[in-house]
Amino acid sequence: MHRSPFVVHFGAPRRVLIAFLLNAVCAHGALAAEPKAASPPDEKPVRATAEAFTDAFNRGNAKEVAALWTADGSLMDESGKLLKGRAAIEAAYAAFFKAHPGAKIEVAVKAVEFVSPTVAIEDGVARVDSDEAAPPTATRYNVVHTASGGKWLMASVRESSVAVPSNFARVEDLKWLIGKWEAAADNATFTSSFRWIANKSFIARDYTTRRDGLVVSTGKQIIGWDAANGRLRSWSFDSTGGYGTGEWSRTPDGWRIHSTGLMADGTETSSIDQLVRVAGEDRVFGWRSSDRRVGGSQLPNTPEIVFDRVHENR
Repeated sequence: MHRSPFVVHFGAPRRVLIAFLLNAVCAHGALAAEPKAASPPDEKPVRATAEAFTDAFNRGNAKEVAALWTADGSLMDESGKLLKGRAAIEAAYAAFFKAHPGAKIEVAVKAVEFVSPTVAIEDGVARVDSDEAAPPTATRYNVVHTASGGKWLMASVRESSVAVPSNFARVEDLKWLIGKWEAAADNATFTSSFRWIANKSFIARDYTTRRDGLVVSTGKQIIGWDAANGRLRSWSFDSTGGYGTGEWSRTPDGWRIHSTGLMADGTETSSIDQLVRVAGEDRVFGWRSSDRRVGGSQLPNTPEIVFDRVHENR
């Protein structure tokens, strides 16, 4: 029988269409049967190790610090020194805490990457403020963590130094002042507290005068390097609204400060102040002021006031 040409031209596409639909249905079924993608590993337990390290370090507990490593874990510091095993790591931290009591650390975890479900690599930066007599230091670190028994421990730690900008070298001659000081004279009590600020590039002094037990004046002074004049300079602000500056120069028995300023009403002031220190002594210093002027008037010199260090309980 003669077949219509329409059967040929329409029959084949129909068979193709049916085959395509069948394939699509099969493919959809296959996709529907595929399991969902696995959830990414939880970083929290790994990051918790950094938190535990920070806490133990800031409490000066070398045993707890070392316990965060695996039994045969290693630590290579920025100098290239390699420590192997918990005992060696604990001994190194114990010696550090003894040499630097009160040392504090800040840790910033930058990334955690899982090599496998039981191995993770942590990258971050740590900053240590070890004591009052040295500038802060920082390191970039890399940690290989391993999971065992549901607990993450550090198997390998590698550190490299990071520069911390500081002008500490310019002001370190005054590092012995850091702390709290008190003096008494003429029914008045004078208190000064010195502390480091801005990466130990400056020293901030807060001072208070009390008379008959009541606060009569307060103020703040910032001491740092004046690069324009190549010398130490101080900037002072008091509770009356006055302010001033001081140029510091070394003397055989301490420091001479040429102070100038303005009172709240604009009256000019000036004086030659002297910080007197016995060589090597860090528990007492003297303070006296001469050539004191307010406006056009000359004021009498002040007798030396002796400040004693206040030992605070830590």
